Amino acid sequence: MTIPAFSKNKDWDQFNSSLLIEVTRPNGVFTCTGVAVSSEIIMTAAHCLEGDILSVRVFTQSTYNPQENSLTISNYKIHPKYNPKKSRYFSDVAKIKMKDKLPSFIKIHPIFFGEEFLGDFYRFGFGARNKKNLRTVITPTFRKVNHEEHVLELNDEFSRSGDSGGPIFLSSGKATYILAIHSTFSHGPEGNFSLNPLLGFYRDWIFEN
Repeated sequence: MTIPAFSKNKDWDQFNSSLLIEVTRPNGVFTCTGVAVSSEIIMTAAHCLEGDILSVRVFTQSTYNPQENSLTISNYKIHPKYNPKKSRYFSDVAKIKMKDKLPSFIKIHPIFFGEEFLGDFYRFGFGARNKKNLRTVITPTFRKVNHEEHVLELNDEFSRSGDSGGPIFLSSGKATYILAIHSTFSHGPEGNFSLNPLLGFYRDWIFEN
């Protein structure tokens, strides 16, 4: 399966709310993916922001270049129920508050709040591919929903380091929604699939003051 690059298809500009997040720790610089859910809030995976963090920067470009201009954040919060010792994906969500509003060219879609996921799935991420962190899209298929843990499972075998926190969009008819964010990837006897916390379950926490 060929993984198309976002930057090579102008028709995908509607998905430019998927953003690269650069995290600097004492032992190096790491990248994750996030998604803008408002002009001031970006969602990502909690495991991208846990531990000792020296700085966090956000990039709107489709190809990561640490020398280019980045956006400044105000603060970030990890969901209080996230516990990395017990689960890699349950409540694996974090929100980043921006210092200034995002540029107006960023197209922000509403968070999906419902139980029937009818439509096409698009998972965007900046995972390292061919030694580059380029915004790419994966088109996984529905596997099942873990209602107890509010996690969407998708048939998916293309997760790479740096894809964590990336959005899963649901395109249904003429509408596009942010459905979930990418947490982790499972290899095993049940097959290859991704585990993605449903953002609708966390909507109140996301937008609380």
